[in-house]
Amino acid sequence: MQKTTQDRKRKMNAKEKQRLLVVAGIIVFSILIVFGILYFVFRSRVMSTADNEIYNNVYVETVDVSGMKKAEAKKAVEAKIKKYQEQSISLHIEEENVQVTLGEIGFAIKDVDGLVEKALNYGKDGSIWSRYFEVKKLDKGKEVIYAIYEIDSEKAKAVFEEKAQPLEKVAANATITRENSAFVITDEVQGKTIDAEASVKAIETYLNKKWNKKEASVDLVSVSDVPDVTREQLETIQDTLGTFTTYCGSGGGRVQNIESGTAHINGAVVMPGEEYSANAAMEPYTTENGFTEAGSYENGKVVQSMGGGICQVSTTLYNAVILAELEVTQRQPHSMLVDYVKPSMDAAIAGDYKDLKFKNNTETPIYIEGYISGGNLTFTIYGKETRNANRSIEFVSETLSTTPAGKKFVESGDSLGMMTKSGSGHTGKTARLWKVVYENGQEVSRDIFNNSTYSASPVTVNVGTASDNAEASALVKAAIATQDEGQINNAIAEAKAKIEEAAKKAEEEAQNAQNAQNATPPEAPAE
Repeated sequence: MQKTTQDRKRKMNAKEKQRLLVVAGIIVFSILIVFGILYFVFRSRVMSTADNEIYNNVYVETVDVSGMKKAEAKKAVEAKIKKYQEQSISLHIEEENVQVTLGEIGFAIKDVDGLVEKALNYGKDGSIWSRYFEVKKLDKGKEVIYAIYEIDSEKAKAVFEEKAQPLEKVAANATITRENSAFVITDEVQGKTIDAEASVKAIETYLNKKWNKKEASVDLVSVSDVPDVTREQLETIQDTLGTFTTYCGSGGGRVQNIESGTAHINGAVVMPGEEYSANAAMEPYTTENGFTEAGSYENGKVVQSMGGGICQVSTTLYNAVILAELEVTQRQPHSMLVDYVKPSMDAAIAGDYKDLKFKNNTETPIYIEGYISGGNLTFTIYGKETRNANRSIEFVSETLSTTPAGKKFVESGDSLGMMTKSGSGHTGKTARLWKVVYENGQEVSRDIFNNSTYSASPVTVNVGTASDNAEASALVKAAIATQDEGQINNAIAEAKAKIEEAAKKAEEEAQNAQNAQNATPPEAPAE
């Protein structure tokens, strides 16, 4: 009986398992059918657009690239860029503004190829299921591939320079002039200038974050433009640091050049640490700049040149500078001695190889005043006096050697033996300038300040050699070639004696001929 019950139970369990297996099979089969149907549906949706075309409702920025192939989409985006480039953008500098186009500042969309590629690949990566849900989103709204806008830095900076910089407020230095023996100072002006790099970034930030694709307006980034010279600095100019005067006379081209050169230097302000060039301040030496031709030294000779006489300007300034104890960075002597200062106290200017340069080695600005009055040229250096009141200096010229001017004999077409001089000649010298320092009237130091060498320039003596007596002329010419004055004088005397002797001999011969003619008897009359 027990065995029958167990058999019955086993049979019931077997039927139950069989039933469950059938149900499970039906379920699995149903699921497969459903998945098959879904796969077919999803695949149909996903494959509704070809691989080389972009899905509908896909945009690159504001450009609808639906159904386009890559080349078409790129062309459409580039056309939109051109439209954008035609739009205006207002660039502001505080209350001022200037209108330019986006194209002028080099507007572009970064990596157009990459954006189009991204649009083309939308919904085409991953499994069918993930692609389906990406594509399905397009039924409800557009997919926008956002771009990064950029501008060409160099083009933008060129536009700033051409159109925006005139709107800048450029800083103005304080100025100082000397009127009626008093200083008059004007205030400095603070300015604003464009920070080009920061302004480029500001425009790009605006375009990428705030631009509505219609009007555009950006504040350019400006920075303070600080004046180099302030009233406070110039107000320290109160004291005379050094002054010097030379006599230049009046009238003529040389004085005109001195007046013009002085005017170019007068009023100059030299800031602490700044180097000043007298030549740079006065040039160019042209008629338009106030200069004319006058005598100057060139290769040991006096020649006519534009600006002749400006060396007296630089020399007078040099002496004021050294009395102010400013740092002289360049100074050369003339090739020959000048007569308006002692040896070694001059400072020549010639081309680009001789100049007077000095540096303001004080901690405050200096002011240079130059003027001509009563034929006297004066330069004065003003600044802030910091030297001890019990201390004084002077500069002493010492001549070390002298070379006489000598004479140079040259032939001339004058009558034999006639001598005339041309040129004044110059004595040659070597010289030294000493700087002597006194405290309480007592000398405390004496140091060599500079050394100078001046060439001798001979007086030219023109010696006449013209004569009908070739032998006499040749005698004098040979003596001139020796450049020995004694030989020349002896040759002239000998030549004149030869000429006199020849003349006497000719006279005697003429007299003898006349006497012979007078002694001839008359012919007898014919019968």
